[in-house]
Amino acid sequence: MSHPCRSAVLLLLAALSWLGCLGCRAEDDGSAGAWARRDLWRERPQVEAYPFGDSSRRPFGRVISYLGTAEVRDLSRVPPQQLINIPKRTAAQVRALEQRAGSRLQWRVRVGPAAYVSFIPLGTPADRPPCACTFRMGVRSPDGAIHELSRLAVQPMGPIAQAVVEVPLAAWEGQEIDLLFQIDGPPGLAPGQPVPTALWGSPALYERGPAPDPARAASRRPNVLLIGLDTLRADALGAWGRSPSLTPSLDRLAEESDVWLDAYSTFNVTNPSFVSILTGLYGKDHGVYDLQTPLPRSHTTLAELFSSGGYDTMVMISARHLGDHNSGLGQGFEEVTTASEHLSAEMAVDTTLDWLAARGRRGIGARGAKGARSSEQPDRPFFAWVHLFDPHTPHTPPEPYAVGFRPSEATGLAPVATWTPFRPPGPRTFDEPVLGGHRDLYDGEVAYLDRHLGRLLDFLESRGYLEDTVVALVADHGENLGDHGVLYRHLGLWDSTTHVPLLIRRPGASLAGRRHDRHHRSHRGLVQTLDLFPTLLRLAGLPVPAQDGQDLDELTKEGSTGRRAVFAEHAGRLGLMVRTDRHLYTLSQGNNPRLVPDGPALYDLAADPAQATNLAGRGLPAEREMDALLKRWLAARRPAPRPEARTLSPEEEQRLRALGYN
Repeated sequence: MSHPCRSAVLLLLAALSWLGCLGCRAEDDGSAGAWARRDLWRERPQVEAYPFGDSSRRPFGRVISYLGTAEVRDLSRVPPQQLINIPKRTAAQVRALEQRAGSRLQWRVRVGPAAYVSFIPLGTPADRPPCACTFRMGVRSPDGAIHELSRLAVQPMGPIAQAVVEVPLAAWEGQEIDLLFQIDGPPGLAPGQPVPTALWGSPALYERGPAPDPARAASRRPNVLLIGLDTLRADALGAWGRSPSLTPSLDRLAEESDVWLDAYSTFNVTNPSFVSILTGLYGKDHGVYDLQTPLPRSHTTLAELFSSGGYDTMVMISARHLGDHNSGLGQGFEEVTTASEHLSAEMAVDTTLDWLAARGRRGIGARGAKGARSSEQPDRPFFAWVHLFDPHTPHTPPEPYAVGFRPSEATGLAPVATWTPFRPPGPRTFDEPVLGGHRDLYDGEVAYLDRHLGRLLDFLESRGYLEDTVVALVADHGENLGDHGVLYRHLGLWDSTTHVPLLIRRPGASLAGRRHDRHHRSHRGLVQTLDLFPTLLRLAGLPVPAQDGQDLDELTKEGSTGRRAVFAEHAGRLGLMVRTDRHLYTLSQGNNPRLVPDGPALYDLAADPAQATNLAGRGLPAEREMDALLKRWLAARRPAPRPEARTLSPEEEQRLRALGYN
């Protein structure tokens, strides 16, 4: 999975608490100005040196690369019969500069407060010639002196990417300098030989700008940010009891939020689950049961309701199979970004930051080229859905998350100062090589995800957005991590696949703890993810149409105990579930018989919280009661248009099989 020498060095550096920022971090007391991100990948640099002095050789190119290799599995460990018609298993995608050895690139910048440069020394892809080269990054100060700030050997890219490098620029604050990125090439390259290249991942400059105007008029209605996390179990988060916590940023968000501890999804698979969240309908009422059936356009989504209510709308979709072509969930969104494979949390968050910053440059709330409204018009609020995919297989978090370290505290957009272990440190290899999974690497993905959610939240707060933004966080479904004999597939309707995190942070509370207008509240009582639909509309002051959701505040207000029961359906119409406080009851038919046997299953949650002992068939009154409850629920249907499944191309079918969807 990773280079042994590199992993050993990473363990040492992380233990010394200076990996990532080279021993330094910009001091941040939370009172500084708004964060700004300058994406060096998008800006064309000046070329100061060409590959080996030959100006006819193109020195760099912009690519969408991987945070790791294009094939992450050790195929020698995979039985050949399991690889038939299954495509490569890629790491997540990032933006990268591919630079030729022997060249130097230069960006002229004026250094602001708390400035630092960030990049990932990705190395050389497997399909490129080996590069016995060196990454060198530095600055040219106003007096012309060159200061080298980072030097790293170029490594062949492996399944696990190297750690991000964060280089502080405090010594040049207020000065105009040149940022220099150089690849030193191998000595003695003969004429006509291919010039090797290396990849700089996500090169960017971060700094603080002016503080947001405290007198900026709030929107008539609050902004709404819906964060949809893929394959995230509730028990993976510190706020739901995970110890030691993987998620300092989300734990801090939970401290300022209403947290529903007993929230359950309506499905065990991505597309139908998000269709339920965005329509407020159970699957039996919207009809989407797979990853290839788009929601009919005649349905009304949250995005359409927010758009008609005067909101700007944007969606960031990090997995190809959730794109509008397969899900129909692009309807109502003015801005839609979809992955060509699957995006890393870093790239998805960076794209969201760019969108938010562009709104600010146009005048908060202004539309882009598709709209005719000018930046002089009053503020418009936004509704943004940001979908992040990282906890899904393949589990390929970058260093040092892959070897068991996470930031010691929530640092937002500032560099990480110290790292702390969340498990016994050390590299891991896949224990499920076909899908590319490992329980410890799943935890590393969750920790990596948390870091980038912290960056997004800090950006919002630094720019004053959180003063009038509702932040809702939810997962589409959980994951089996060896539960019930299932590794890294969402099969079954146990708590492992349906119990998910759900929280809402209201406007007016500070993530840095400087104001406590809104205190944390944890709620007990069964709720469902589709209950977000009426709740978010009501919080935005918009009309709530008829649907299956119930307002979360009504469900858990004083004296209320949540829903009597929650319901879920299995992908492919292969099963049904009803859960009360005391019992879980499922009906399965046509699933994998070895892992999810056909027929009923009943679990006594008080005596058997792990849902290990099936009590069905023993004549218990609870089985009759739960079966009748499930059938009454299934029989109560809303009239709805019938969706039509797309015919997938062979390539699309292979992609889904590679993710574990059969």
